Amino acid sequence: RNKKQGITVELEGTNSEGDLGFGAGITYQHRNLAKSSEMLTAKLRGAYESLSGDFDGLINDRYTEFAGEVGITFPKFECPFLSKNFKKRMRASTEFAVSFVHQERPEYTRIIAGAAWKYKWTMQRRDFVKRHTYDFIDINYVRLPRSTINFIDEIAPSNPLLRYSYEDHFIMRMGYTYYRTNRRIPTATLNAFAIQPWVSTLRMSAETAGNLLYGISSIDGARRHDDAYKIFGIQFAQYVKGELDYTYTRNFNSRNALAAHIGFGVAYPYGNSSMVPFEKRFYAGGANSIRAFTVRTIGPGAYRSENSKYAYIDQTGDLKLEANVELRARLFGSLHGAVFLDAGNVWLLRDDPARPDGKFSMRTLRNIALGTGAGLRYDLDFLVLRLDFGIGLHAPYKTSRPGFYNIERFRDGFAFHFAIGYPF
Repeated sequence: RNKKQGITVELEGTNSEGDLGFGAGITYQHRNLAKSSEMLTAKLRGAYESLSGDFDGLINDRYTEFAGEVGITFPKFECPFLSKNFKKRMRASTEFAVSFVHQERPEYTRIIAGAAWKYKWTMQRRDFVKRHTYDFIDINYVRLPRSTINFIDEIAPSNPLLRYSYEDHFIMRMGYTYYRTNRRIPTATLNAFAIQPWVSTLRMSAETAGNLLYGISSIDGARRHDDAYKIFGIQFAQYVKGELDYTYTRNFNSRNALAAHIGFGVAYPYGNSSMVPFEKRFYAGGANSIRAFTVRTIGPGAYRSENSKYAYIDQTGDLKLEANVELRARLFGSLHGAVFLDAGNVWLLRDDPARPDGKFSMRTLRNIALGTGAGLRYDLDFLVLRLDFGIGLHAPYKTSRPGFYNIERFRDGFAFHFAIGYPF
């Protein structure tokens, strides 16, 4: 616990699309870098996933990702523009970080370079923990050095707005995150095996991007290109986004518990953007969402993509609503079981002719995907291995089968997911 340096290894499942995959990461930390409690953190992560589908003529049929991040955290409030007296009164830590992500798919290569400056406040008591994070500035430059001719030709004619998300662009954002939980962390004075009757966790976040760049461009009298301002010839995104996640777990005894989760998110583009960047849009389905459906196979609204190869692009939305409930039980030893019910979808805030029935309204609110299922969890104390089997009960889009249970074939409404950790 008191070691100045340490290395941790993380494993994760990437079987989010029903294809075989895995991910691994390694983190190095030095907790007293300059002998004043500064913490250096260096992370490396890699992921691989095989992709099913028709990728004839393309370079590969897999998804790979390599990412790295280096950051340094100061135990005090650091800001060059404020007085020393003010900085002493601020009980916050300061973090600076730079990151790099390289993603490879059959259709494109994408590189994301980023830099961040943020502040964190933590209030910890016996019965709860509160954390505040203020992203003072977070800059990401998204570049596509390679994209196939088929990729461009198939996307642009039918939905030019989606093509924007796969062109080079800047995201310069600032945001705030609030986190509160009463989850107890075992200590020397707290019995690690004591049953906590209930646990609740709340996370709320808000962010906005592009306002400063838009104001500078407007005041400076910059000319618009393709109806948008650009920096160094690259368009920057402008949007506002908010999210809320709440989880409640009721522990009946040492073997049985009931967990419930609700999540909501909305993102709205304006000014310099006609749509939210792909990296900031919402999607549904997958190991931590509606488990009867694989990731990005439902929504927005009642829309259903006819192009399975590029469905991951256009089955995203500006608004997301999800609800999950899960009954958990320890079977024997470290093996646990669960049965669950998941519901939710994503929607658009504006009409999109390329994605009919995708805009949110009271009518399309009825287009909720519903699924149930069961799963196994193996708890290694430091790691939880999870395998979930989801069964679809209702698809939000029209199928050839009438009625509430409209899954055309049983195998079409069946999905399995391997993941690390609990879904919520």
